[in-house]
Amino acid sequence: MRTSATIRLLPSEFFFSRRSLLAASLSSAFLAGCRRKLAARYQGWLFIASGAERAVVVADLAQFRRTTASISVPHAPDRLFLSGGHVFVTSREGSSITEIDSAKMQVSGTIPLPGKPLSLHFLDGGQTAVVVSADPPALFLVDLTARRVTARLALPGVPAEADLSDDLMAISLPSRNSVVRVSVQPLKLESETPLGVACGPLRFRKDGRTILAGAGATKEVISLDSHTGEVLVRLPLPISPVRFCFNNDGGQMFVSGPGVDAVAIVNPYQNEVDQTVLAGKMPGAMAVSPRQNLLFVANQGSGDLTILDIDTRHAEASVHIGETPGDVLVTPDGEYALLLDQVSGNVAVVRIATVLDHKNRAKPLFTVFPTAADARSALIVPF
Repeated sequence: MRTSATIRLLPSEFFFSRRSLLAASLSSAFLAGCRRKLAARYQGWLFIASGAERAVVVADLAQFRRTTASISVPHAPDRLFLSGGHVFVTSREGSSITEIDSAKMQVSGTIPLPGKPLSLHFLDGGQTAVVVSADPPALFLVDLTARRVTARLALPGVPAEADLSDDLMAISLPSRNSVVRVSVQPLKLESETPLGVACGPLRFRKDGRTILAGAGATKEVISLDSHTGEVLVRLPLPISPVRFCFNNDGGQMFVSGPGVDAVAIVNPYQNEVDQTVLAGKMPGAMAVSPRQNLLFVANQGSGDLTILDIDTRHAEASVHIGETPGDVLVTPDGEYALLLDQVSGNVAVVRIATVLDHKNRAKPLFTVFPTAADARSALIVPF
């Protein structure tokens, strides 16, 4: 029997439910003759950007529960980024970056921006940020120590996604059916490559020599030479690419999106589509375990988490989560997968060793705990 994560519980009921779940898990393991050592809890925080609370909410992963810490930010948060023990919060509503000291659990400063930030990328060991703005379409260099914008470059179109490799940034411009290359030190537009189709997701190959852009309308991944911007190859897919995710060594890129209930596997160094693997109903967000060669796929159509073995290309387990799964995170110790519900903010916790144990027919959730509604972004910060 699968365990659903769709029931909301009051705090007192939640703690009782968690003790019950743990007791049931231990009892089942004992009856099955399992002697596996219980997994240690991960010693770290889970930071969640909540649009509903207009705050960054903090959960304790050693206890799997929301803490009393709710860090109010000046404007509704959109995305979270981590550098040097500090969490940076972008807000399109406030056209700003807010810096949070994760040790003190408090705001340490706010940086106003001359535009609405889409994404943030770090340079100089985290001392400088490159901010991609949608309105107006532009790039900003931000000195995070002095908390001020030091350079600005207008873009020829509204950006969708961007990636950074060393001092080169690649940005997709769907309105112009193109990808631009930008040198960030100094800030300079190098070239614009017309593709004839709008692209959204975009990533550099791990060695920085190739840019990979996803075109939804034509169901293809377009590979470009990062030094010249020249189109190298167009790789047809059975899906419309929406999300990219790399394995640990960067030798495989996983692509999810609408079309079929599968994940496409691209070999970026060979510029070829290797295989398409079934991955649950409506594969969406993905994450790779830092210690195991596993791909975790959130299934938006069924409320499941599908776990694929990257070596064998087989689905090893499927755990029913329920609700509307959003971001997938894996704790750095490789013990737990966390699936964040983007509407309720509930976090479903999956103990990886348990669900991969084929002696257990049921694939239970380890626990579920509430955080905050309208969960837009999340990241893990070690204690």
